[in-house]
Amino acid sequence: MKILSIVFILFLSTLLYSNSDLHQKYLNYRTRLLNEFILVSPNVEQFGTNIPAVDRKLNPDGSVKWLSWSDGNSNFNHWLSILALEYRLLKNNNQDYRETLTMLIYSMLALERLDLYSEYILRKHHNLINDSTCLNQAIKYPEDINGFLLRDDVTLGFWRQYHKHFKSQYGWHIETKDGTNTFLSVFQKGAIPRQGMSQDNIIYLMQALALVKKLVDNENIFGIEMHFYNNYIPEYLKSKNIISGNMIYFGRWIDDIVERLLRHCYHEYPSPKIVLKPLKGRARPSKNHFGGIMSSSWYIMNPVTNDLVAEGNGEDMGVWMNSYGMAEAAKAITGKDFHYDNSDKGLSVYLFKSLLFKKLYIIKSAAVPLPEEMDDYMFRTLASIADININKNSYELFYCLDDKRKKYTYEHNPLVLYILYKNKYDVIYRPGTRIYETDKEFYKNLLFEAPISYPSTDFTRPDYSPFWSTSSRLNWPNNKGNRNATEVWDYAGMDFMFLYNLYRFVFSPENYKISENYKYTNINEDYKKYPEPNFKGIDAEFFFMPPKEK
Repeated sequence: MKILSIVFILFLSTLLYSNSDLHQKYLNYRTRLLNEFILVSPNVEQFGTNIPAVDRKLNPDGSVKWLSWSDGNSNFNHWLSILALEYRLLKNNNQDYRETLTMLIYSMLALERLDLYSEYILRKHHNLINDSTCLNQAIKYPEDINGFLLRDDVTLGFWRQYHKHFKSQYGWHIETKDGTNTFLSVFQKGAIPRQGMSQDNIIYLMQALALVKKLVDNENIFGIEMHFYNNYIPEYLKSKNIISGNMIYFGRWIDDIVERLLRHCYHEYPSPKIVLKPLKGRARPSKNHFGGIMSSSWYIMNPVTNDLVAEGNGEDMGVWMNSYGMAEAAKAITGKDFHYDNSDKGLSVYLFKSLLFKKLYIIKSAAVPLPEEMDDYMFRTLASIADININKNSYELFYCLDDKRKKYTYEHNPLVLYILYKNKYDVIYRPGTRIYETDKEFYKNLLFEAPISYPSTDFTRPDYSPFWSTSSRLNWPNNKGNRNATEVWDYAGMDFMFLYNLYRFVFSPENYKISENYKYTNINEDYKKYPEPNFKGIDAEFFFMPPKEK
């Protein structure tokens, strides 16, 4: 009965709106995101720039109480994917895509910034360096470009300079004096401060990178404004032939980042393995394997503290369980073999496929079903990147990802799979086939349901939708709504934008454009409205910019 009522609500929405209304909604979401949730800047090494926020809490009068960059799972995944799809749709429709390309490059460089400066930030945070330390001791080049990334670098200095851009007050300093009560980033308050990426952050990032590589061409970047504080990142990109002359080679860039991420998740000898021992409850790095139930070289370390990252680190053997999928995904993107530690053999492969397809195979033709309610978001994400099927020629994965389960749907994954492997799945998923036509209506109706007044928990709004009332329905599915009468949250809406661009690319790619009055015309100017603020005489840790050699 509940499912029928949901379908009826979605059906009614198609009577109220047209396809042009749907594109107008996308343009409105896009404009709001650029004006209120991200600071786009050619100062690509300034901490905090070019990373979108995700959600914010509102005061009763509708003003921003505080803004959050969330836990890092949807920021890069959604934003890079949105831009890659937008770029391809614009270019295929002979539209001007320069603005989209510029923003994509800026956010890719934000990843490079995180990779280069994360160790410096931690060395400073743990008092391993001081202000008088020379640059080559604070930053180790090229060793620090190694795939270890903090989840974000949205700092107090960034907030002090740009809080007005986000329609927010500066606020007062919290106890640690590295943030205020009006913004929240994992940088200043995660499970631990300056928290590194977990395995799900890395897996979601890999999905976005796969789309960038598939959809974005090598491009001439002459005239695109970029300001570097130091020469490390340009030097590195040129050394890898990612930038050569005026050309930028996205395929090489994506391959290089993915290889760094994978090597950060696997630790070769003489690094210790993590060992799971009875009564310990979790695995830890250890050179002593005596009494261990199992061990693995797949885990995620903080290279400065020489300890596991705070969350999603492999102490539950989770990175090992995902190792087959991670290696397959990296291989699908780069063409290189990353199956270290026999990750393509034995138990890890069996468990990965069993949990993905909800079947414990006893023999080839017989299996014990597993609960459908079991959440498998990392398996699904990796499978969408690498086309992990029961066997090479099987189509079962597509039906698995497309099953529209009541709770854990993750609707973007079958469309991502189709885009990455169109030559294969076009046989079963093309205009005229039942599944294609049914899905086309499903996605269109779901997108129509997204509120014109933007995703929110405010169920008193006339256009409130329980389907769009969470930070990202693609990462954290929510079909019941979030009815909290005491607090109102609203969201950046990147989940809608990501799903809309997937929908347009797969089902309706023609006549996609962004008119001039909806372009972010101040892309290289908006940051100039907010000059560098005064930091002197204030007892706080601003982390405003990376160090610069004198």
